[in-house]
Amino acid sequence: MKLVSKKIQIIVLALIILGTVAACDRGKSTTIINKTDNLSQRIKYSGKIVFTEKQDGIEYISNGGYLEFDQNGRGFKAKEGPHDKIEYRFDGDDKITDLSNEQKQFVTQAVMIVIKERAKLRSPKN
Repeated sequence: MKLVSKKIQIIVLALIILGTVAACDRGKSTTIINKTDNLSQRIKYSGKIVFTEKQDGIEYISNGGYLEFDQNGRGFKAKEGPHDKIEYRFDGDDKITDLSNEQKQFVTQAVMIVIKERAKLRSPKN
């Protein structure tokens, strides 16, 4: 009986440690800022973000995750919305899930930039 109790204690302790380690990533975000004479760009994201296969949109954002993109004062924030749809907020406007053609083009441009910038972060330093 003592042996079973000891095993249960070890399992519970292991689960607590795993839960603590998993929780450490929560709230972790990445911010990328690019500035030149003609360009001001800010990308901030957290959580798991999956782009569409064609790399022209956002397919999935994990619960609590988000993507913020701003370029020269024009931007959006995307996060998980109802019914597994991505919810957007452009320039502080109301939340939407269906984008206009202009908004789709802007998101496509942003996704390509985000993919490029994330690749730079992951590439080995020379």
